[in-house]
Formats: sequence, C-alpha cells, structure tokens
Amino acid sequence: MLKTWTEKLKHIFYKALLEGCTPEKLTRSFCLGIYISFSPFPGLHTVMMIASMYLFDVHLPTLFLATSINNPWTMAPFFTTDYFFGRWLLHSFLAIHPTWVITLPKIFGSGTICLWSFLIGGNVLGVVCAMALWPFASVIFKKLSQGRNRE
Repeated sequence: MLKTWTEKLKHIFYKALLEGCTPEKLTRSFCLGIYISFSPFPGLHTVMMIASMYLFDVHLPTLFLATSINNPWTMAPFFTTDYFFGRWLLHSFLAIHPTWVITLPKIFGSGTICLWSFLIGGNVLGVVCAMALWPFASVIFKKLSQGRNRE
C-alpha cells in the first residue's frame, strides 16, 4: 500500500516511464531525444519523434521528455548554440569558405547568417551531445530499473 504522495509519484513515474522497457531501450530513447532537441529543423521535432518511434523502436515517453528540453522557452539558446558551433566548425576549425555557402542575403535579401553553419552545427552538436550522454543515461536507467525490480 502506498503511504505518502512522494511514493505515489514515484510509483506513477516507474509505471509510466519504465514499465516493460529495458535499460538499453530507455538509453537509446533518451539519447535519440537529445539529438532531436539539438536538431536544426524547427517545426519537425514532433515528426522526427514519431518517425524514430517506428524506425528505431524507442520508448515514446522517454523520447518525448528528452526532446522537450528544447521548447519555446529554450529554443533561442539552442539554435544560437547550433549556429555559433557550426560557424566555428566550418569557418574557423575547418577553414571552409566555399562559394556554395548559402547566406540569408541570397535567400531573403538581408542578414549575414550562414545557413550551412546552422544546419551542420545543429546536427554535429546533437550527435556529440547524444554520444556524450550515452554512458550516463545507461547507468541512470540501469539503476532505475534495479529500483523498479526491488519494488
């Protein structure tokens, strides 16, 4: 019998997020959600979540929670970080200044933002963050599933 409201919340958390899933599936779901949150395709995050649920057999609640760290409140910092990381990667680190770089003046007639910096930066940063968080997520989900098994 559940005694306190914290035990009830813990029970709901375990039931909703962890029931019927292996720690590996939860880790895969979380890290894929982290990649999607850094993804430089605004408006397509939900489509990417649903597609990856079918393509990669991930746990939707965990994927949704990880993807939700990029929300309307955090969108500007995420996309700014994507852009400046991509700009550093392309223009400073790799020293690529090709003629195929698409800039906003070519598209809209104003601004000097390099679109490729944003696209490449977001994808590379998403992959790097997902890979860096994989070992931590794996340990956390293994411990959570052990706690679930004890109950």
